[in-house]
Amino acid sequence: MVALGSLGRYRWLSGTSLVLLSADLTLNALFQVFTYNHLLTLLIYIIQDVCLIFSLILLCLALFSTSYSQAGLVGELVQRFLWCICNAVIYLGLSLGFHSWSLKEAWQKPDVYIWTHGMVALFVVQRTVGCLHYHLYKKTILQLSDKSFYSTLAVAVY
Repeated sequence: MVALGSLGRYRWLSGTSLVLLSADLTLNALFQVFTYNHLLTLLIYIIQDVCLIFSLILLCLALFSTSYSQAGLVGELVQRFLWCICNAVIYLGLSLGFHSWSLKEAWQKPDVYIWTHGMVALFVVQRTVGCLHYHLYKKTILQLSDKSFYSTLAVAVY
């Protein structure tokens, strides 16, 4: 017995989540093109951070719309998807840190293209965690598409 309303809602959540993930990936690639235009860089960073926040919110909505959470098994869901949740929060923090640091450097010295050693290290860590984020987030969204998360029988079987 699968609740059709939950599946329809999940399709919307998963589709929107994957669009936000694609937008983040595209904006990560685009920021380098507009490095010398600080206003466009700021706009790209704001859109990217908003996409990350919304994708984290949609992930929580997808987790809490399952029959497991409705049955009170939130701990099971959190334990199963802990890596994705933690990685999403860490990636958001690293992105915010890199974005604010790079904009601060760009606005203090607008005529010079400055990449300090710390900024390069943060950039590398942020991009590495970003790759892991894309993998874990997509894997989690696809795992949540399993009908067993929306059936009333799955709670008793798990």
